Amino acid sequence: MKITSIEKQKKEGRYNIFLDEEFAFGAYKETVFNFGLRINDELDEKKIAEIKSYDEINFGKKVAYRFLNYKPRSEKEVITKLKEKKISQQSINTILDSLKSLNFLDDKKYAKMYIEEKLEHKPEGRRLLEIKLNRKGLDKETVQNIMEENYSEETEIKKIEDLLLKYEKKVRAKTLSEKKQKCYRYLLSKGFAYDLITDVINNHFTN
Repeated sequence: MKITSIEKQKKEGRYNIFLDEEFAFGAYKETVFNFGLRINDELDEKKIAEIKSYDEINFGKKVAYRFLNYKPRSEKEVITKLKEKKISQQSINTILDSLKSLNFLDDKKYAKMYIEEKLEHKPEGRRLLEIKLNRKGLDKETVQNIMEENYSEETEIKKIEDLLLKYEKKVRAKTLSEKKQKCYRYLLSKGFAYDLITDVINNHFTN
């Protein structure tokens, strides 16, 4: 099959490739240049498949890089983003391998960073963070191991104490009973362990 026309699309950097006077496929500028595509070039099915695969993978990598550049992501989040762009599973697998080899994608590092950021800016209990990380596609064993290494019970108790001191100021006009109830509900909403909350609140309001 012969390339009979290479036409710019309305989408910037994108071209339509015509073979034997019929539209065959679209390709980005980088793909056209990389394969040196020119009018009158002959392409067989194997070469067409190679060009399409390269074009999709190259596009998918750019999508992933932009997505990861904004903030760290889990592997599942990257996969979801690529699927939104209609990237094939085969190309997604290749893109993921590339991202991992370049250390742009690592669920263990992601989980560690996620926990550290939460503890620094918006503290939540270990139980809630485990649930959130599971939802982001990390398996339970990985999450539990990362949690044990980076979020101890002592740390959770300290975060409960810190938040309790801040929140108590908002309910200082309430009765002691009302204060305790509101503090309980607030800390539970943050995903902290009930028994730890109970110990901290009982100790705080009896001192």
